[in-house]
Amino acid sequence: MEEEKTLAIPLGGSTADGEHVQPTTGPVESAATGEPTRQKSGKSQPDKKADRQKSAKAVVKREETGILAESGDPQNGNPKKPGVVGRIFKALGALIIFLLVVAVIGGVVLFFFATRDEMPSAPEVKTDMKTVAVDSALEALKDREIRLNSDEVNMFLTTVKEKSAEKAAEHGIEIIDLFSVIASDRATIYARIKYKGITWPVRAVARLSYDDPYIIVSMEKSYLGSLNLPSEKIIEFVGNNIEYESISVHNGMIYYDTTDFNDKITEVTIKQLNLEVDEKKENNDEDKNAVEKWWNNLVDGITGWFKNWAAGVVSDIIHDLKFKNVTIIDNEIVITVSYAEN
Repeated sequence: MEEEKTLAIPLGGSTADGEHVQPTTGPVESAATGEPTRQKSGKSQPDKKADRQKSAKAVVKREETGILAESGDPQNGNPKKPGVVGRIFKALGALIIFLLVVAVIGGVVLFFFATRDEMPSAPEVKTDMKTVAVDSALEALKDREIRLNSDEVNMFLTTVKEKSAEKAAEHGIEIIDLFSVIASDRATIYARIKYKGITWPVRAVARLSYDDPYIIVSMEKSYLGSLNLPSEKIIEFVGNNIEYESISVHNGMIYYDTTDFNDKITEVTIKQLNLEVDEKKENNDEDKNAVEKWWNNLVDGITGWFKNWAAGVVSDIIHDLKFKNVTIIDNEIVITVSYAEN
């Protein structure tokens, strides 16, 4: 009886016929019994240290898998999700856009309030310098004070605007209106300024005081349209664009120098009273007889003498006028003066 032989194939070896056989890791069935046989391992007990290492590697692998899943894998069809840095930049971008929108809206609102014109219309000036000069001289002699109402002040401001037009144009500015309204104990000065094709309404509430020889204008409140404007801006504008021989700007206030006031008021008053002596004209009228010529010369001489005398009296009186105080009372600017009674 022939013995049954078991074919043993070495791991990674080959059969007797030369056929290569891959090594197996699983149980090998016995050719005789068909029962699986197990390969012996060199370990008799489980290695706990190896198990812990495998567990730690599994945790790391899960974390890496989570990060990859968050960032996405375009090759496997997973959508890419923004990381922490991406979310920060996205939030900053949204914040910048929001701030830009707010800035634009705020600029539009400020522009609306800055150009909002609620000022009164410029009044028509109904007086002139000659009338003001004569009235002032008579008031000074009678009441020892000079009173100027809004209309008379606006006559002066109109002159300032006209003389300042050229200087303002050098800065691209046109002074459309410049006038005042005197009420109670304050004067409100109004101006409409055209710049860059836009009309800017400006107003300032001012007080007056006197410090020999200056009338001082100090701003209490200033406005550009409906916006409260720092008074320094008004003072800066006046200094840069107003040109008048007696006006200057110092220490945040406007100064009007009254040093030449007497000379100006004297000159205007004499002209207005017709006290100027006309240049003597030669009388070549041969049709008149000698008596008529003599009489005409006598009248001209007396008239000339009287005019010279009256002009001298007016000049002396006015030149002796001295400003003592300037204030606003009962809707008028009141200038208290003194003069030599002799």
